[in-house]
Amino acid sequence: MPEIRCTATVVNRQITVTANQSMQAQHAITIRPARLPADHDRLLAVIHEYVQWLDMDLSYRGFTAEMAQFDTLFTLPSGLFLFAEHADDIAGCVGLLRHDAHTAEIKRLYVRPPYLGRQLGQQLLDALVSTAMQLGYTRLVLDAVPQTVVAQQLYLAYGFTEIAPYYANPLPGTRFFGLGLGEHAGPFSSVRV
Repeated sequence: MPEIRCTATVVNRQITVTANQSMQAQHAITIRPARLPADHDRLLAVIHEYVQWLDMDLSYRGFTAEMAQFDTLFTLPSGLFLFAEHADDIAGCVGLLRHDAHTAEIKRLYVRPPYLGRQLGQQLLDALVSTAMQLGYTRLVLDAVPQTVVAQQLYLAYGFTEIAPYYANPLPGTRFFGLGLGEHAGPFSSVRV
């Protein structure tokens, strides 16, 4: 399996994400920032597919309000969404939501079933971490519900560590992770999840 390298460049609040050329040619999948509102409907359809896969009520995290304000919340400077695209199909996605000047939260890392097994979760996470660093964040946090076992393995392999909950009344079994971006060793090379 070839080494995966993703980089992000932020210039005038515009993000450009690139993966190494051999990966792009091999799988014909590109990772790019969502352009809102243009990508709104397609991206929300994938997010709703993810929530359906979770098979749980996310109201405890304000999901309905978040979806109602999606374009505002996930447009810089408050946040962003990246997605992997294959032809005209969204293969996976991941979001970043600003908590404060130094900390951002990773939201909804999801790879759609037809695209599993291509290390796409790793590529999305690499691109998001690179983007977060370019934006000046020094810490990333996330919550992971019990259904996300594979994603949790990915986070641990990436260098995330368990942290105390950062919101009240989490769902039983929810784990919280954090990553200091100064501690991040760089893109994956040999990690297999």
